[in-house]
Amino acid sequence: MKRHDFMKICAAGVCGCGAMALLAPLSAGSESGEGQTQTVPAESEVLKRQLDFARERFANLISAMGEHADKATRDKILQSVGHECAQQSNPLFQKYRGDFQGFLAAIKTRWVDRTEYDETTGILRVIGKIPRCVCPLVKVGRTPGDFCSCTVGWNQFAFSTVLGKPVTVELEESILRGGSRCIHRIIGVKG
Repeated sequence: MKRHDFMKICAAGVCGCGAMALLAPLSAGSESGEGQTQTVPAESEVLKRQLDFARERFANLISAMGEHADKATRDKILQSVGHECAQQSNPLFQKYRGDFQGFLAAIKTRWVDRTEYDETTGILRVIGKIPRCVCPLVKVGRTPGDFCSCTVGWNQFAFSTVLGKPVTVELEESILRGGSRCIHRIIGVKG
C-alpha cells in the first residue's frame, strides 16, 4: 500500500490500533523474515475484513454520540447525515419530482415492500422490503438504534424532493430497534 493511500484511509477515520492488522495483508509480495514471500489473501477477504472493521468503528462512533450528546443533537446530526447520503439518489428523486405515484411504484421495485397512503390524512406509511438494515455501515447487534435517525433524514430528503415541499418523517419501527422491518410515516404528503 502506498503512503498516500494509507493517509486517505486515516483521513477517513479508519486508523487505529486494529487498522494496522487489517492493512498489513495489503502489502503484496512482502518478504517474511525467512526470505519467503507471504501469501496475500484474496482481495475480497481483505475487503470483508476492512468493512467489518469500519462497521465496528462506526458502531463505536454512534455509541459515543449516545454517551456525549443529547438526543435532539444526535437526531439532528444523524438526520443531516441521511440528507447527505440521499444526495447520491437525487437523480432518481428528480426523475419523479411531481410524480408521486410513479415514485411509489419505482421504490416498490427497489427497497419498499409496500406503501399505504391515507388520502384523508395525507400520511404515507412506507414498509421496508428487506428484513435487515440496508445501510452498509450497520453491524447488526452492534450499531445502536439511534442511528435510525439517519434514515429519517434520508426519507425526508427523498419525499420532500419528489413532492416539491417539506414533509415530516417519523420512524414507526426499525430493525435496529428490535422491529421485524423498517417502517416510516411520511406526514404532509397531501396538498
